Amino acid sequence: ALPLILQMPLNMLGSHGHLSNTWQFVLATPVQLWVALPFYRGAWHALKLGTSNMDVLISLGTLAAYIYSTALWWWDLPGDVYFEASAVVITLVMAGKYLQHRAKQSSASAITRLLHLAPKTAWKKNEAGQFVTVPLTDVRPGDEVKIMSGASVPVDGVVIDGQSAVSEAMLTGEAVPVEKRRDDKVYAGTLNGDGVLICRVSGVGRTTVLAGIARLVAQAQGSRAPVQALVDRVSAWFVPVVVLVAMLTLIYGGLVLDDWQVGLVRAVAVLVISCPCALGLATPTAIMVGIGEGARQGVLVRDADALQRAASAAAVVFDKTGTLTQGQVRLTDLVIGSYSNLDRSTLLGLVAALESGSSHPIASAIRLAAKEAFDTNDLPVVSDFHTEVGIGVFGTIGDQRYGVERWSDRFTNLEQGFWLQAASGLMAAAKSVSVLSKAGQPIALLAFADTLRPDAFEAIQMLQTLGLKPVMLTGDQPEAAQVIATQLGIDEVHAGVMPAGKAGQVTQLMAALPSGVIMVGDGINDAPALAAASVGIAMGGGMDIAMESAGIVLMHNRLTGVPAAIRLSRRTLAKIRQNLFLAFIYNVLAIPLAVAGALSPIVAGVAMACSSISVVGNSLLLRRRLP
Repeated sequence: ALPLILQMPLNMLGSHGHLSNTWQFVLATPVQLWVALPFYRGAWHALKLGTSNMDVLISLGTLAAYIYSTALWWWDLPGDVYFEASAVVITLVMAGKYLQHRAKQSSASAITRLLHLAPKTAWKKNEAGQFVTVPLTDVRPGDEVKIMSGASVPVDGVVIDGQSAVSEAMLTGEAVPVEKRRDDKVYAGTLNGDGVLICRVSGVGRTTVLAGIARLVAQAQGSRAPVQALVDRVSAWFVPVVVLVAMLTLIYGGLVLDDWQVGLVRAVAVLVISCPCALGLATPTAIMVGIGEGARQGVLVRDADALQRAASAAAVVFDKTGTLTQGQVRLTDLVIGSYSNLDRSTLLGLVAALESGSSHPIASAIRLAAKEAFDTNDLPVVSDFHTEVGIGVFGTIGDQRYGVERWSDRFTNLEQGFWLQAASGLMAAAKSVSVLSKAGQPIALLAFADTLRPDAFEAIQMLQTLGLKPVMLTGDQPEAAQVIATQLGIDEVHAGVMPAGKAGQVTQLMAALPSGVIMVGDGINDAPALAAASVGIAMGGGMDIAMESAGIVLMHNRLTGVPAAIRLSRRTLAKIRQNLFLAFIYNVLAIPLAVAGALSPIVAGVAMACSSISVVGNSLLLRRRLP
């Protein structure tokens, strides 16, 4: 196509003869019959399905120019040939596709770089108990590996010995290294600090968290946003209308102007300028760049639908424990009933035994308090253990039935209101209260306190600045929830909500706010609500089931990632709308000019390429860093 492009300025100036028609035919034929094959296949498949797409327009326009010019050349007829129109248009469309491919590669480059950060070898412990270097393909889950000072972590694993600070910035966006000790998790691709770690492998290769993120980003970049359905509907009627306009232009030139050659040239220009390449690029390029930029910032978007819905949401619902707070509660008070003959250590032992199998933050706080008080290797044996979701845990110790359950109104009037008075005082101090019961009767109260995340107040303020309403939804007692809400400036609080009721509350909020509701959570009990919301956002440090239920995951585990994700969503949707405008404005302005003969097929091809380039360039502006 290059020689044909170089002669175009001379053609426009009226100079001819520098490239013979034969040479033009020789240059244009490979482009038309080989390079354009994907367009012909796409057009054929579309027509077989009874629909039309941009491949139909490209094929019609370029084939019309090529066949007309070939006829003039073969039979040596008078008139201008348009081999350059067919070849250059195909070349420009291919250039647009190349730009789209580059945009996709650029958007995924952050993830690609991450995958390359994981080393190809590891120090694995052999049968002799020595650590030797082996290819990563020889490492299996359960193996022990040594991670040297300053080395990249090759696998996912759990620390069994050693201590070090590991930089997880490449995975979560968090700049501060994270201290790793025994039982802490490490992830492939992260960078070890000064210490040496011995880890038991839990994932390697495609089973690592990093590889899973790469797959999710790839899937999300290929997913379709709901706005794309509108584009598809427009394209479905746009192509037939353009073909009709081109046919009428041809007939007008032949019958009214009495010049079929002029009619054909104008018809080809209509087909070329109308090619909706930019329309096809408008949504996918913005989605790909937006999702890639989110991944670079530690905001993992699982599908394009979530990215679009987040832009229109009116409220953000937060779980409290582990989301607004750090979820690292501690046992602060142990109130023992006057008729109980058990001391603090014995009571702690009973409670720790009952909570020994739970992963709830309250259970962790109980076990920690027991561990600080005595040797927890000699805990009582629990039989007939069972959990009642949202209420507590129960089991038999010795010949007595014990339970650790959340405070409820059934304890209010017992022991002349002693328990109500004690519980009210604790809850007024924003403490969560549980009851240790024996044979259904309370024998002690346990109070737990949690601390706010450092960025919780900032995140709530940012959301309010963006015009969103923050809402708290928690299973905690109303008094404790209200204290936290007051500290953060949250006006609407739904407390004492059972896990099964959280999804119902979210559904009610969505009925009141049709524009959408975002749910932010981290635990198993948040999973139904995350799935029920317009968009679920899961904290990266939460449970796997919560992250599976969410459309967006904050890998850096910072609450300020919520407004960041919403801003990214709004910017991406704005770019899609701008792209659709840029795609249509060329057609709206240029089709009448092509019909009137003011645009040659060559100029039409250049204008069409400009629309594609502007759409891709506009999408890439999403990568600009904002204050």
